[in-house]
Amino acid sequence: MTVDFKSRFITKQSVEVKLTPNEYKIFSTLVKHPNKVFPREELIVSAFGSNYEGYDRTIDSHIKNLRQKIESDPKNPIYIKTIHGVGYKFGGE
Repeated sequence: MTVDFKSRFITKQSVEVKLTPNEYKIFSTLVKHPNKVFPREELIVSAFGSNYEGYDRTIDSHIKNLRQKIESDPKNPIYIKTIHGVGYKFGGE
């Protein structure tokens, strides 16, 4: 998988995957800090800023959508991993 931060595309198996603006913000935050675990609150601040007024569970929906776009098996992700009780991390290369 390759990431083009300028165009907001991910290329997976020679196929370009377009991300929504929010998916891009979350994904780029995770990718720029591989193996760092982000609690929901920290991911919200990093991706959306400290003035974000939405629900913290919104992150879960975006993560689910990202996994459906980039993972071969979204139920067993290798790129965006859940660290139960803590948050999310990017575990891909």
